[in-house]
Amino acid sequence: MESQARVTRPLKASLSGTNLELTGDYNQRLVYQAVRTKGPVTRNDLAELTGLAKPTIAGIVKRLLRSDLISETGRIYGGRGQPAVHLETRRDGCYSIGLQVDEDQLALVVIDALGKPVNRSITNLPSASRGRMNEFLQHQFAELAGGIRRERIIGLGVAMSGGIAAGRPRHAELGDSSGIDLLALSEIGQDIPIYIDSDLAAATAGELLFGFGATLRNYYYILMDERPVGGLVMQQALFKGAHPGQKRFLFPDADLGWCNEAVAAERDARFNHQVPSEPDDAWLDAACEDLVPLLISINCMLDPGSVLLGGRFPDAWLAALADRCNALLLDCAEQIPSHALVQPAQLGPDVTLIGAASLPMRARLFPIEEALLKTHDHVG
Repeated sequence: MESQARVTRPLKASLSGTNLELTGDYNQRLVYQAVRTKGPVTRNDLAELTGLAKPTIAGIVKRLLRSDLISETGRIYGGRGQPAVHLETRRDGCYSIGLQVDEDQLALVVIDALGKPVNRSITNLPSASRGRMNEFLQHQFAELAGGIRRERIIGLGVAMSGGIAAGRPRHAELGDSSGIDLLALSEIGQDIPIYIDSDLAAATAGELLFGFGATLRNYYYILMDERPVGGLVMQQALFKGAHPGQKRFLFPDADLGWCNEAVAAERDARFNHQVPSEPDDAWLDAACEDLVPLLISINCMLDPGSVLLGGRFPDAWLAALADRCNALLLDCAEQIPSHALVQPAQLGPDVTLIGAASLPMRARLFPIEEALLKTHDHVG
């Protein structure tokens, strides 16, 4: 899940009082992640959780406090010596912006350090020129990011349902003659790095940081849309295979009516501000007829710890589909070596949008293997 920053100018420090080394140090990322996922915690807790020496923890905590990424929130009394101080992630310590580019809609979101949406905008894809689309994005960006200190925005993540145009990765292709000038996006937010990846990679990034993925060592993720895609996540990274630029359609060239129906139900309910109706048995039967054979193959070939369902289906439809698939898989228990639990992804229909905003956070704050290289953040 290696998102590459694509901007036209060098990146300046994005967190006040810090520099690029702040977000480039692996141990510091590890401590920040421990505070974010386990907080409130003490410095002694962090030493036990990370295995780092107490002097190292003290230095890292001091830098994180100075950067306003974490805060001291309370003291524990009753023990010997000085009372221990609790540390927690500051919700306003940083913000990230996500852009989801789909064939029929554009969506923007601003999330805080805990992955909670602060502002969002979803609209049908304008049937206009590329220039008009960029103007539209610029207006939405300014509106959603208004009131947030610019130095607190650590990046813009872009999740693509299509692909990046061949050759120089300048345009996002949307399946027709239109597209978004990705380099022009860098003019929207001065000195804000842009991270671009597929919708599947973005979804798994969001689930890893803010969903069930943080507690699973490996799982298979199915991103539900009109044409579902899927991939294996191992050791907190999406396995991209020998051809990472290719879409992983699970049912190539198939016209899946049950997928179209679910996406339409989610879209209609959102725009009409209504709760989607429950799926009927006919829909569940059609969906399981396609999905269960696929799930059997996934269990036999990959033996994942779980199978997560997310994407542009209503929450209730994903939950009902997971329950039905689990029940049918139990009937095949004698034929398959294991039965990975099928469950809805925690972020539900928002997973790709939140995942897009997660791309900068993963690249700059999450303890990924690339951070062990001890290099500065690279743009270009």
